[in-house]
Amino acid sequence: MEQKLSSTSDDPADLDEKRLSLADTSVARPQLNLPDTMGMWGIAGDLLWDGINDEVREGLCVVVLRDRIASLCTLSEACRRGVPVQHFPACCIMPGMIDAHVHMEFSEHFPLHEQPKLTCHELRAAMEARALRMVQHGITAARDLGGTSTFAAVDLRNDIMAGRVVGPRLVCAGQPITCPNGHCHQWGGIVNSMAEIRPMINKQVERGVDWIKVMATGGLRTPGTNPQKAQFSEDWLFEIVAASTSHGRPVAAHAHGTAGITAAVRAGCHTIEHCSWIGQFGWCSGVDDATIQEMSKKGVYVSPTAHAKWTRKPMGEAGYERMCTAFGRLRRQNVPLVASSDAGAIPGLPHEALAGGVNVLATMASMGAPEALRAATSCCANAIGIGDVCGQLSEGYAADLLLVSGNPCRDLKALRRPRMVVSRGNLVDPCVMPHFDSTM
Repeated sequence: MEQKLSSTSDDPADLDEKRLSLADTSVARPQLNLPDTMGMWGIAGDLLWDGINDEVREGLCVVVLRDRIASLCTLSEACRRGVPVQHFPACCIMPGMIDAHVHMEFSEHFPLHEQPKLTCHELRAAMEARALRMVQHGITAARDLGGTSTFAAVDLRNDIMAGRVVGPRLVCAGQPITCPNGHCHQWGGIVNSMAEIRPMINKQVERGVDWIKVMATGGLRTPGTNPQKAQFSEDWLFEIVAASTSHGRPVAAHAHGTAGITAAVRAGCHTIEHCSWIGQFGWCSGVDDATIQEMSKKGVYVSPTAHAKWTRKPMGEAGYERMCTAFGRLRRQNVPLVASSDAGAIPGLPHEALAGGVNVLATMASMGAPEALRAATSCCANAIGIGDVCGQLSEGYAADLLLVSGNPCRDLKALRRPRMVVSRGNLVDPCVMPHFDSTM
């Protein structure tokens, strides 16, 4: 069986104010310990949840060969085949978690547009530290939805997949397409005319992005923009989707206001990020049932970025209640909601705090635990385009595994009790969850 990966990183919740600016760059780069590629090995708890069904199963183990799941079988069958199995009583083995919306390039210790200027080496060290913390906490895949002209997340993705860096498998957008002075215009994805759309998308594709991100509305964190207002007409969004589709790239639309959400859905965007339905009276005051029905018909996923800090109801009590109602309306029309945090854009929210966000999503959307778990595993994998690779425990799928204490199908807090993480067949030492998340 493989050696464990280890890290000397500090939990960000334990850092005092004077050390915040250095927290992301103080972690030594871990060394990969590759498995014995000639043999199989197995891992088992008393329970197994496969990422698909509502119930756990007993007496099964996951057999791993290199970076793939070779089979699911009983412990006795594994023994008959001579497969060494490590068994963990009172634990459940399940797929690793997936976060549909992160920003690897940015630190949670600073506001989004007040990030410190770092050298290339410092930025890379900070990103590697975040990636390591994520996978240590059971996040084995994520979608990065935007950064600057450095395309640093794309480079990180490549090194993770090559085994040079420890972290979750990433799919990446590049510079989000925005209008002049629009949301996140500081990152360089500005288009001044419809004629500039295809050259901008060509640039993203040439740098190796997996997704195209468009800012369909203003944002909450860019001064001078209005999240209620659409930034592009429907015609522009149709052109963005057409150009992206010609390269085989799906489109994720940042959209808070109802007009922008509706235009993005009509244009064919694959996922709607935030989907806040901001109308005349604030959060979720503009929910449109016709648009929800079109989402359902087209198979659109909603990535609501319901993160762990939402227990504090930052949108206000009335906004929180309206958002809960909106989630229910989406679910009744079979529009899938996926686990997503917006980590990197939210001050004070660690990149590794997805488990708390899964619980928030379940509470707000009145989801049972299995549905919430699927929102962070198989459903999320389908949403971000890797559903044929990971997100479930099935033969031939990636050996991206999470072992937790307890039964997560009955108690989502089990996600905050990681005992072991396996990322592409490599063991990773799990960490305790961030302090602010531990009481949720």
